[in-house]
Amino acid sequence: MNRKLDLNLLRVLCALVENKNVTETGIRLGMGVSSVSYALNKLRDHYSDPIMIRTKNGMQPTGLALDLYNHFSPALNLIEPASTGRKLPLHDKSFFRIRANPTIENWLASKLMNDDGTVIQNAVFEFNNFSNDGEARIEALRRKQIDIDIGTSLAVDSSIIQYQLILKNVHVACQVNHPRLHGKVTLEMLKKEKFIAYVLPKDSSDIELEKYIFYFDGITSLSRKVRVSSLATMLMLVSHSDAVCFMPASLVDYYSKFYNIKTLETDVGNEQTFVIYANILKSAKDNPIIKNIISHLMTLAE
Repeated sequence: MNRKLDLNLLRVLCALVENKNVTETGIRLGMGVSSVSYALNKLRDHYSDPIMIRTKNGMQPTGLALDLYNHFSPALNLIEPASTGRKLPLHDKSFFRIRANPTIENWLASKLMNDDGTVIQNAVFEFNNFSNDGEARIEALRRKQIDIDIGTSLAVDSSIIQYQLILKNVHVACQVNHPRLHGKVTLEMLKKEKFIAYVLPKDSSDIELEKYIFYFDGITSLSRKVRVSSLATMLMLVSHSDAVCFMPASLVDYYSKFYNIKTLETDVGNEQTFVIYANILKSAKDNPIIKNIISHLMTLAE
């Protein structure tokens, strides 16, 4: 093993461990793919270790790579700002990976794409559902594979902050020319309709459970032939049939622009709330781009 190692190779090592992708590492560090691949080969030769192993789930770091990351990443964050006058891209990066379900992904991606503020002007955002398993989600945050996790609550973890977002009230969505539904919708009216249920994504531990987004007196009396975990799928079905569904009131204005639907107030479950959580590492709480994303999400709860 050679004793000397270029500082830039350590930067590439840390970025590869965080990104698990050569292309994304290049974007974060301002390098070409070939340069990142060359650096990875240099690291492999230097340490006589594969460093990153390609699997069906992407590139995964070896045990040695993780040990090196834990050793060098904090040091790089201290050394490089002092010598270059800027923060290390690995910790003040412009590439952000967001885990979210399709409903929030659609809405938030639009918000970020149309946000012309200087804070996120040069930022790149990638959305990925990643995993519904709670332990896997926590581990992804810890290892910085995900920068912000939006979904259900996670187990208490000292390294993670949870922001609670309460979406209040629901509306009934139906086709614009629905032959029966007009004005305020009652439970008796809904009993006569095909109702598409919105369910929470499941993991392997609760696959047999019914986890509906909204619960209220009388829900079991509704015909729920189709159950989906994507609001986009649900609204597509509603806009092309006589089926109906519920949707959070705070998302009505946004989604009504894209589907042939109308939304009606209802006295069914009007006290219902839909709670989601935005989970981030405590170490990222002061990052201006993370704060910007959180501020967008908070508008859903207003």
